[in-house]
Amino acid sequence: MSTNNAEMLLGAGPSGKPLVRVFLSFAGRDEALVLRLWDLLAEALIIDRVYEFQLWRSDDAILVGENWDDRIHGALSAAEIGVVALSNAFLGSEYITGVELPALVDVPGKRVVPLLLRKVSKQADWHGLKSKQIYGYERPFSDARGMSARDAWVNGLVAEVHRVLARYAIRADRE
Repeated sequence: MSTNNAEMLLGAGPSGKPLVRVFLSFAGRDEALVLRLWDLLAEALIIDRVYEFQLWRSDDAILVGENWDDRIHGALSAAEIGVVALSNAFLGSEYITGVELPALVDVPGKRVVPLLLRKVSKQADWHGLKSKQIYGYERPFSDARGMSARDAWVNGLVAEVHRVLARYAIRADRE
C-alpha cells in the first residue's frame, strides 16, 4: 500500500490501540507555562479510549551526556504528530524554526498541530504556520484562567487531535 502526503501509517501499541507518537515542541523561555499545558495534555491523552499516545519532549527525554541534537532528530523522525506551542520565543528560536518546523510542517506522513501558547506579535514571521489552522488562536492557553478553563482548553485540543487523526491516519491493519 502506498500513502499520499496527507496520510499517516499508525502501528499498534502495547495496548492494541493505534500508537500515535507525538513530538512536543516549545521554546525553553516558555517552560513554566508549557509544562502546565503538557501535564494536562498527558493526563487527557493517557486515558484515551481510541489511541495510545506516546509523548516526547526534550526536557524530559534527553539525559545528561546524551547528544541532544541526535535525540531530537530521532524523535522528529519517529513522530506522526508534532504539537507546537507558539509564542514570540518559539518563533524566535533558530533551532525550532531551522530544525523542528521543517521536520514537521508539510512533510509526508506527519501532521503539525499548532497551538497558541501565548499571544504573538502582529509583526511576527510565522515560518509557514500562518496559513495553518491554529488551535487557540482567539484565546491562547495563557489566557485560560483557573483549572476548569485550562481543562476545557486542553480537552478541546485533544478533540482537535482526534479530528486530525480521523482525517489523515491509516491503521497498519488496513495494509
